Amino acid sequence: MRTLFVHTGGIGDFLLTCPALAALARDRAVTLAGHPDRLSLAVAAGVAERAVSLDAIDFGSLFSRVSPRLQAFAGAFDEAIVWMRDTDGAISSGLQRCGIHQVRCFPGLPQATWERHATAYYLECLGLPPGDDFRLTVPPEPRFGGWVLHPGSGGARKNWPVDHFEAVAARLARRGRKVHWCLGPVEEAIRVPDGVVPLRCESLVALAACLAAADGYVGNDSGISHLAAVVGCRTVAIFGPTDPAVWAPRGPKVTVAHGGPWPSVQDVLDLLDG
Repeated sequence: MRTLFVHTGGIGDFLLTCPALAALARDRAVTLAGHPDRLSLAVAAGVAERAVSLDAIDFGSLFSRVSPRLQAFAGAFDEAIVWMRDTDGAISSGLQRCGIHQVRCFPGLPQATWERHATAYYLECLGLPPGDDFRLTVPPEPRFGGWVLHPGSGGARKNWPVDHFEAVAARLARRGRKVHWCLGPVEEAIRVPDGVVPLRCESLVALAACLAAADGYVGNDSGISHLAAVVGCRTVAIFGPTDPAVWAPRGPKVTVAHGGPWPSVQDVLDLLDG
């Protein structure tokens, strides 16, 4: 069976679908469509064959007139799983017109009243039993070491104050630990200490290799925190307004710092000492 798996959400949201994706991949070949950089993480993990962008396959033509390019692409699949709300049925009917007989569409996020971990939502949507947490095994970057701090996230309300991260960085530096500040496009507005050279990686797979080699990681409720967790990095994930029972990263070395509304600097420093 050949499966098209469409996901357009954030890095963390995608990684939370990966236990379900890995279960599917045991008995079928999976192609991913969405944002190739984040989807390539599943290709690197060996649970998908390839990742393509929605623009490259004319996915948007589903909502008008299905293009020949989309029809040719989609015709190679036996089923499609689409993590997008399909209220009017345009996605399902369009993909079926392309020759995919079985199309299943689900909202990309669980509803606000969902109280269990998000991974359970994705598994249950597909009728799959609980399984193992997702792991991404990548060769660690051999020249990398130290701690990674990531002060951003997909939304400002999820960001622990940056001066708190500075206090963590200062403690690590006093102990002789090298500190890397990980800053992506969404963190451009965050002011970090003068003289900091941000950690830049050419892809998320390259960042995963750095995290796999790092001594530890401190970050918010963010996609990069999920990435640190799945590669097995020692991860301190800081939660404020969002619920870690639903959204916490899953990994063998994850500790969650959660307060009301935020954990204190000392709370996080105590976890680093533990």
